[in-house]
Amino acid sequence: MLTFDVNWIAIAVLVIANMGLGALWYGPLFGKSWMEAVGINMEKVEGSNMMPPYVVAIINSFFMAFFMANVIAWTGTATVGGGLLLGLFMWLGFTGLSFGVNHAFELRSLHLWFINSGMYLVGLLIMGAVLAIW
Repeated sequence: MLTFDVNWIAIAVLVIANMGLGALWYGPLFGKSWMEAVGINMEKVEGSNMMPPYVVAIINSFFMAFFMANVIAWTGTATVGGGLLLGLFMWLGFTGLSFGVNHAFELRSLHLWFINSGMYLVGLLIMGAVLAIW
């Protein structure tokens, strides 16, 4: 069953870490490739109100960490390896392949799928590993 008896400090730290990962991922690592793949440029970004996407990203990061904490509790996972495996399974079962379907029907490139789903893979791996041992 769903529990609220989770490590709230770990969840808060993971929200911040996931936002940092997103900034790094969509900034210096893959920012230029991502913008080209989705057809936007810096002028469009700088002229937009970016607060709503950041709020959505923070809420998303919170729920990812909260539900991962519940999965960790349900499975009794207490090792880094077990947490990494759960992160991989969550990505495979719910995120990575779902992104693949969306990208296919939106006629988006495989390259964009690697960028977008890859960030979630790394984020879920980190969340699983951290929550399993913290």
